[in-house]
Amino acid sequence: MHTKRHERRFPVALIAMILAFTSLAAARVPDCTPGSLSDYEKLGAQGCAIGDKNFSNFTYHRAPNGLAASAISVTPGTVTESDDPALLFEAAWVTPSPGSSLSYQVEVATAGGRISGASLEMQSGQITGTGQAGVTAELHQSSEAPSTCGAAELTLNVVLAGSQRKKALDKGQLKDPARRLCVVTPVSVTPGKSGSASLKGFMTVFHSSATSAAQSTSASAVQAPSPAEAGR
Repeated sequence: MHTKRHERRFPVALIAMILAFTSLAAARVPDCTPGSLSDYEKLGAQGCAIGDKNFSNFTYHRAPNGLAASAISVTPGTVTESDDPALLFEAAWVTPSPGSSLSYQVEVATAGGRISGASLEMQSGQITGTGQAGVTAELHQSSEAPSTCGAAELTLNVVLAGSQRKKALDKGQLKDPARRLCVVTPVSVTPGKSGSASLKGFMTVFHSSATSAAQSTSASAVQAPSPAEAGR
């Protein structure tokens, strides 16, 4: 006795369409959400997205006396007036903590606006005597190979030091708008000969080439992204 075998057959075109949608779903980069720097390191090469920018390959280089990656929080968001993506890094950096740095890559989605420049803003800190807190953001050329940085295209510096020396905001433009960048950010908090320093956070904002010079971020215009704004 032979039983009929019931099989559901799909047209070849439909199968191809299903496979295409499955591939797109698997390849979709998740939105960035608040977490620790150690969480962001686990994202690896896939990374996460803020708008049309993909952030990936987070790496933390911890110096002696430096904070653990799990003690540094990362909050993604956008600048209110321009929707430029931003990353806010917060922690209790205190002296002595020289030489730690973090690095990551930023890549523009296919239809996204190229990165034309960036802003670096120190959030808050406290200095006594000869103490000093400084943050640098170096924007390098980047190839498709993970964690490969080329020549520095733009270097931003903010500093908080004794004798009322303070530079809370720095911003600049790239010579040519870029689709892919490697960002290296050293953080140094030092006491000097007789002092102390603390740093609570800093924020890096990436400006799109679609944003006019008139809309460039100023110290008053930059707003620290909150968890409610995360992944906008």
